[in-house]
Amino acid sequence: MIDVFCDRSPNAYKILILLEEIGAKYRLVPVDLSGDLTPIPGFLEASPDGKIPAIVDYDEKSERVSCSVFESGAILLYLAEQAGRYLPEDASSRVETLKWLFWQTSSFGPVLGQLMHFRARKDAGQEVLGYFRDQARRLYRFLDRELAHRDYATGLYSIADMAIYPWVVLHESQGMNLPDYPGLMRWYFAMEERAAVERAYDLDL
Repeated sequence: MIDVFCDRSPNAYKILILLEEIGAKYRLVPVDLSGDLTPIPGFLEASPDGKIPAIVDYDEKSERVSCSVFESGAILLYLAEQAGRYLPEDASSRVETLKWLFWQTSSFGPVLGQLMHFRARKDAGQEVLGYFRDQARRLYRFLDRELAHRDYATGLYSIADMAIYPWVVLHESQGMNLPDYPGLMRWYFAMEERAAVERAYDLDL
């Protein structure tokens, strides 16, 4: 059994999609980061930085904690390796998947997160807004070019796609127009139709 500390953020949905894909047994532990975190049993032990998502994986026989993981990229790697799915074993394909996963965690997610943050602020300067808008468009164009000639980020469906998709879900909040990116839009709708993705987004959080 896996406890999943999460909210309705893109980084949380990455994990929920993978858990649904592999059919793992898990319990949701909703976390309101605007409130007092100390009453949430096990959360700050699993995520000392007080960020979500985080997971605690329990040994089925002893019910003792076998592993706790924070940071969404690390959680995806851990779960994929445990399940033996969605992370290729051969070196070249594995590296390709990790490249895209790290691209999402270091570039795509942070830039889009900052863009949405400043778009929501009435006092945001136009220079700052323009910078993050231009960076977001650059990243969308890059992703669109890559997806124009393959079905998924690395060719085969993987944790890289699960990491990227929840951020594209919020394209309207980012001021992005999907039809401007036909390769990306095709991939987006293919992801949206996956049963595990539907189940993850139907969860009551």
